[in-house]
Amino acid sequence: MMNKVPVILISGFLGSGKTTLLLRLLAHTRQLPLRPAVLMNEMGEYDVDGAIISEEMPDVSVEGLLEGCICCSKRNELAGALHTLLSQEPDLIFMETTGVANPEQVLEELRSPLLADRLYLVHSISVVDAKLFHEYNSRFTADKELVRTLHGQLRNADFIVVNKTDAASTREVTKVIKSIRKLNDTAKLQTAEYSRVDLEPLLEPVLASVSVAAKPVQVPQPESAQAQRTDAAPSSAPISAKSIGRPGSISRSTAFKVISAHSHSHNHDANQPHSFSRLESLTLHQYSPQPLEKQRLESFLTGLGSSLLRAKGYCVLPHEGTMLLQYSGSHLEWQPTALPVSQGYVTLIGEHLDKASIADQWEQCFISL
Repeated sequence: MMNKVPVILISGFLGSGKTTLLLRLLAHTRQLPLRPAVLMNEMGEYDVDGAIISEEMPDVSVEGLLEGCICCSKRNELAGALHTLLSQEPDLIFMETTGVANPEQVLEELRSPLLADRLYLVHSISVVDAKLFHEYNSRFTADKELVRTLHGQLRNADFIVVNKTDAASTREVTKVIKSIRKLNDTAKLQTAEYSRVDLEPLLEPVLASVSVAAKPVQVPQPESAQAQRTDAAPSSAPISAKSIGRPGSISRSTAFKVISAHSHSHNHDANQPHSFSRLESLTLHQYSPQPLEKQRLESFLTGLGSSLLRAKGYCVLPHEGTMLLQYSGSHLEWQPTALPVSQGYVTLIGEHLDKASIADQWEQCFISL
């Protein structure tokens, strides 16, 4: 019987800092050295963070499941993606879910006959935004399925990161921890800025079960540019990424195209009352020959108001060139990137998105003054 491969699951709501933690873990595993693989799950059309990982760490196998959650619409594809990674013979697999995925369903899938003899769970990690935790829980009170998801991310965790404490007061952090402990009083918990946590305890069980081959491995420095990235934190370091899937050259008379409009709906338990999550994603592309001015794009995003929770993508700007855009919790960040993008795009995730109005506003970003 073949050896089982350990899995570390990373969940957490939109913009909490999951990918930042993943990048830190990857950098640390390569120092050990271990051979990690990654399964990235995104609601949007493209896997932005998976592309960054592939460029910065080309020896790491990355599989992306896009336009849906591995706990519901992409659940049937999860086993196939994991078996693809297993064929690369990794020492460890990291799984990062979308911000609105319920890990309960993912853990159930890992226990299925298709995967149980090949994989075993080492840790289920949940990342929390200390500043926005109570705001989101209050805001989504009426969305029972989403509240169940947010609570499930914490209840199923054995390690919880209360992140972005630099943006919250000591009193706020204390209240967040108190609320978390009502849901989960057994998980180990660390507070952090930019997902900086003690990584060694998380990887000790892996090292204890994996025979690491003694061979030279190119290792990045612990505080490399990618390790310092956050989902919405200042950074001046350039970030490069592989060219991710992009539409071919298409003639457009308009400035935009809605590439995808994914509505996230959970209905796992037939015994539960009918309930939806109102969150959905929308991907807009930069098809116009007119340049997209940075200030116009910033005004476009802030103009969407509270309905917009998260935005990410790559934009080709007239003066700055290609830039990575990250928007979370009303915080907008630009980062330079070497990604060879000919046509930029932005993926929006929000609540009750008025797609027709958003598409019209997006087109206005390209109209000359």
